[in-house]
Amino acid sequence: ALSGLCCGIAAVLIMARTTTGSSTHGDLYELDAIAAVIIGGTLLTGGRGTIIGSILGLLIFTVITNLFILNGLNTADQLVAKGVIIVAAVLLQRRSLKSAT
Repeated sequence: ALSGLCCGIAAVLIMARTTTGSSTHGDLYELDAIAAVIIGGTLLTGGRGTIIGSILGLLIFTVITNLFILNGLNTADQLVAKGVIIVAAVLLQRRSLKSAT
């Protein structure tokens, strides 16, 4: 019930932002959520992250996304850049795990 309530609130906020209702408005938002958490320091291989780290990752990722929009990059280019950022964060995490052991 709580998840449904949160989805309803998110849908109303997206409709207010875009002034239209469509089933495709939330496409690839999960990519943004995963990227923000990974940039915030949570390991994909398991482990614990912090709320502060996730919020900082979200702020960093939002700034990056806004820079892409302000520079007029296509949506496809933005998705490729986001994917590269995620891969780079994962590779840095793997490197730090190998050096720690």
